[in-house]
Formats: sequence, structure tokens, C-alpha cells
Amino acid sequence: MPANKNSTFLKNAAQLWALAGPLILGQIAVVGMTVTDIYMAGQVSADDLAAVQLGGSIWSMINLLVIGIMIGNSPLIGNHWGAGNHHLVRFQFQQSLWLALPVGVIAVAAIVGGIAILGILDIPDRVYDIGRRYMIPFLFTGAVFPAFFAFRSAFEGMGDIRPVMIFNGAAFFLNILLDYALVLGKFGFPAMGGEGAAWATATVMAFLMICMVIYAQRSHTMRALQLYSEFARANAAAIINILRLGIPISLNIAAEIGFFAAIPLFIAHLGSDVVGAHAIAINIDSLAYMVPLGVAQALTIKVALAEGAGDPKLARRYCLVGFKMVFLLGLLMAVLKITLREDLARLFSPDPNVQAIAANLFLFAALLGSMDCLQMLASGALRGYKDVRLPLLIQVIAFWGIAFPVAYSLALTDLWGEPLGVYGFWVGTVIGAGSAAIGLITRWNIVSKAKIRAMANL
Repeated sequence: MPANKNSTFLKNAAQLWALAGPLILGQIAVVGMTVTDIYMAGQVSADDLAAVQLGGSIWSMINLLVIGIMIGNSPLIGNHWGAGNHHLVRFQFQQSLWLALPVGVIAVAAIVGGIAILGILDIPDRVYDIGRRYMIPFLFTGAVFPAFFAFRSAFEGMGDIRPVMIFNGAAFFLNILLDYALVLGKFGFPAMGGEGAAWATATVMAFLMICMVIYAQRSHTMRALQLYSEFARANAAAIINILRLGIPISLNIAAEIGFFAAIPLFIAHLGSDVVGAHAIAINIDSLAYMVPLGVAQALTIKVALAEGAGDPKLARRYCLVGFKMVFLLGLLMAVLKITLREDLARLFSPDPNVQAIAANLFLFAALLGSMDCLQMLASGALRGYKDVRLPLLIQVIAFWGIAFPVAYSLALTDLWGEPLGVYGFWVGTVIGAGSAAIGLITRWNIVSKAKIRAMANL
């Protein structure tokens, strides 16, 4: 029996990893673009590094809300695909494109609001000027981004993750080249500093959008679905179904990632050194975070497909395999963050003060990643079950009801003694991730067992 269990575990792990691996590579490529922006800006000046981090944090909060809304399309596509209803897959995809239009308008309006927010922060005029110019190209990026994710969520819902890996990988290398040219002023281009990183991102987004449109028309799998044919009118009921899942998912993501994205705004007055050090630590941590996130995305797909096929026991087995995988990966990444923290800090900034603060923050990042990976996987599994409302409440309570008051009081008040500054906020991230992990794993256990009982009673 143990041998059979081991064989089943390895088989399920191999299947999950076969799906997660390309997703991880694709996600690393996406976050790698941000890390490249941070690296290039850090080579220019501490002010450019701080401005890119501040502007990038505002964009991060906006794009995560967009991602959450549009990713609500993925489990719906997965259910239709798993049930073999290909005509509904086409219809669902077309409705997600209709939804992308108003979401793009909202994203652009939010970016304009983000530029206004920069103007009221207690930051040097130079940092504000760089940050404002950095955010202007995102007006285009924000308008196109929802449509890009409509394509991506459809492909991932069908388990076709090739475009995610290949196109994002190509975009990563294109972004490096453009950052080098526009930020540092190479190949005859003017040195634009932090602003150049945003123009590189806008160009890369146009490239990705073109790739997705062509792939949906010409790839073998998608050509059989004829995704552009018999284009349906906007259907209120179908769009509401996406929003019913997408809005809670969006808020769920924002509850956690928005917490991280808000930190630079609260520490902006502490100086460019502190903001720059935080930028280094949080962006490297985000890069490592893509590994459990990729597994979580794969688990969402696997659970949705298993549910669509009427096999809740298989869905739970995939989840258990995923939990074991990401826990081991989380421990490995924690060791790497601790071991390489000083080398990473030196790589991203020549400033000794920035290096010292960043090296200390990597110690918090190691502890954070060990817990964050578990709550991320539980959240991904619950999305596959289309259980999104209570997980949203759990995330909000964990990060904003529990972690934020503690983090703010530790960082910026004398309630607990001498203010800890940026370190206080990182203590809060650890508390938030730990609380969310406990709540979400408990919820997953309840939901997955209930699905199995319901199937047994049919």
C-alpha cells in the first residue's frame, strides 16, 4: 500500500509540475521585467530607484485588481473545457473580451489618480518628477492589460500554458534590451532614467498583446475552437458570472499584495535609501514568490478540470501533492535568501546604506516566504473550487484587520517603543501571511471534503 501511495503521489506531482513549470517560468519572466526595471534604475541613482518603486507600487495595486477580475474567467473556461463544451469555451472567451473594455478604462482612470497620489506624498521634488514621468506610459499599458489577460485566462483555463511561457520569456529578454537602451541611454537612445523603464514596459505590453491575438487565431488548438468566429454580443449574465468570481478574487489578491504595495507609500518620508532597500528586497522576494504562485495557478486549473469532470477526490489529491511541494520549495528559497542576502543587495545598488538595510530585510523575506507559499496554494485551490467569498474575508482580516495595525504601530509610532521604520512593516507581512495560511488551509479542508461528500450522496 505505501508503495502504491508513493507511486500515486509521484504521478500526481509529475502532472502538477508539468503544468506548473511553464507557468512558473512565465511568471518569473513577468516579475523579472520589474526586477530588471529596479536593477537598471538602481544603477542610475537612489532617487530613480525610489521613484520607480513608488510608481511601480501604484501600478502593482492597479494591475493586481485587473488580474483578479479577469482571472475569474479561468475556472469558468476550465469547467467548460473539462466538460467538453467547446462552444461555451468560445462564448466565454468572447465575453471576457467585452469585459476587458470597461476594465481598461477604469485602469487608465486609476493610473491618473495614482499620479495625483504621488503629488501629495512627502517625497523630494526630484523623486516626484521621475515618478510622474514613469507613470505616464502606463496609461497605454493599463488600457491594453485587461485584454491581454482575457486571452491569458482563457488559454490557462484550457490548460494550454505554452503561450504564457514562450511569450513572457521573449518579453523578458526584450524588456532587458529596452531597459538597457532607454534607462541607461545605449544604442543611440537618450538616457531617460526611471522613465525609460516604463516606456520599455509599454512596448513589451504591445508585443505581448500582438502575440496573444495571433496565437488565438493560428495555433492548432485554438484554430479548432474558432475563438473569433460568430462573435457574440456582450451578454450581461455571462459578464456578471465572471465578475461574481473575479471581483472577490481581485479583492482577495489585493488584500495581500495591496498590503505589500502600500508599504512604499507609508515609508516614502523615511528617505530614498529606505525605499530603495525595500524595493530590492520586495522585488527579489516577488521573484521567488512566482514559484508557489505558478503551482497555485496550476492547482486552480487542475481542480477546475477535476470538478468539471465530476472527480472531487482527484481534486483533493492534487491539492495535497501541491501543499507538500510548495512547503519544501519554500524552505529551500528561505535558505537561499539568507545565504545570498548581502550579495543580492550589492548587485542591485552601489550605495552602502541601501545595501545594509536590504540585507537585513532579506531575513524577514526568508520567514515570509515560508508561510506565504502555503496561503497562496490554498487560495489557488479554492479558486479552482470557485470558492472566493470567504477566502476574501480571511485575507482581509489577516492582512488588514490583524497585520496592518501591528505593522503600522511598530513602524511609525512609539506604542511599542522606538519606531522600527520599514522593519515594522515587514514584521506585519510575516504576521499577515501566517494568519492567512491558517485560515485558508482550514477553509480548503472544509470545502474539499464537502465536495467529496456531496458527490458520494448523488
